[in-house]
Amino acid sequence: MLDRFSDRVGDLVVGLVNAVIVLTWTLTAAALHGGDTPGLNEALAWVMMTVTVVVLFWRSSYPLTVAIITVVCTIVYYPSSSVDGPMLLGFVIALYTLAALGRVIAASVIAGATLVVIVVSEVLAGFVHMTASETFMLSGWVIAVPAIGAVVAHYRRYRDETAVVLAESQRRSVAEERLRIARELHDAVGHHLSLINVQTAAALRKLKRDPAFETRETLQVIADTSQLSLRELRAMVGVLREPGEDSPTGPGPSLEQLSSLVEAARESGLEVDLRVDGKAELPVTVDAAAYRVVQESLTNVLRHARAKHVQVKVVTGTSTLAVAVIDDGHGDAKGAKDPGNGLAGMRERAEGLGGTFNAGPLDDGGFSVEATWPLEVVE
Repeated sequence: MLDRFSDRVGDLVVGLVNAVIVLTWTLTAAALHGGDTPGLNEALAWVMMTVTVVVLFWRSSYPLTVAIITVVCTIVYYPSSSVDGPMLLGFVIALYTLAALGRVIAASVIAGATLVVIVVSEVLAGFVHMTASETFMLSGWVIAVPAIGAVVAHYRRYRDETAVVLAESQRRSVAEERLRIARELHDAVGHHLSLINVQTAAALRKLKRDPAFETRETLQVIADTSQLSLRELRAMVGVLREPGEDSPTGPGPSLEQLSSLVEAARESGLEVDLRVDGKAELPVTVDAAAYRVVQESLTNVLRHARAKHVQVKVVTGTSTLAVAVIDDGHGDAKGAKDPGNGLAGMRERAEGLGGTFNAGPLDDGGFSVEATWPLEVVE
């Protein structure tokens, strides 16, 4: 609301209102008191009033210039005219505008200079034009106007800075959400597609060696894996379509689903040894992150390691959850330098919740992925 007079239309509205008030009041007062003692220069007074009324139409475009012109015209007007009209209104509006547009120091200097002129002139004249109390009240208004403008300027700066912060926060939230969705797609759907690829490639190799190879079991594994992939994809799409509602998307990823994850890897020809020590109620975010790390690690083993055996360890302590996936593949065959292998995503899942992450080849061959999380996570 305080900004609506800062544009060109606002200047026209304020200028017209000021012109109507000043001219109507002054003309009426002149008609009623035409016989009073004339001022020092009535013609000059009318010129000063006209200039003040006109320049106020450009108060936002040239605030400092308009403020200086109005204060000079006002100081000249009152001794020159016999009509004690609302000439001061234009100066008040110009001074407020100057401060409200952020020129607080300039407005304060003009107000201070005006105050000195008013007080000194009245003291020297023995308070002929105004009483001491009236001079004091006018001085208070001269001080208060730029102070009010300064408050408005501060509010505008605060509002603009808040808008910038909110916009940046929204952009950051969108970027983080896009990253989260990409990570979920990579970890969930990518894992299932990797299993399908491994099963299909293995079946094709066996068919080349033995055209009579029975593919029923392999096709069943592919069908089951495809169903899991579609289920997770539908769940994510459901969340995206109804962000504000609890849509029935099924349970989220959890270490409770490790057995089915390990079984799918075994059906792909990998020997998986699963060991789970300890049990506790895990934070949802930690539970999901741990599951995704194990899932992505098994995906990397199937795709890159040419391993035969994998150990999956899950240890739940009093304050920490730790998972480890260790295989007997060929050294660095995980493609650790490949940006598409998901190691960066696994590190983000661990460290983003206050945990740790380490991954690399072992001295005696194979590859190890280890991650830990605190059981108390500030979300």
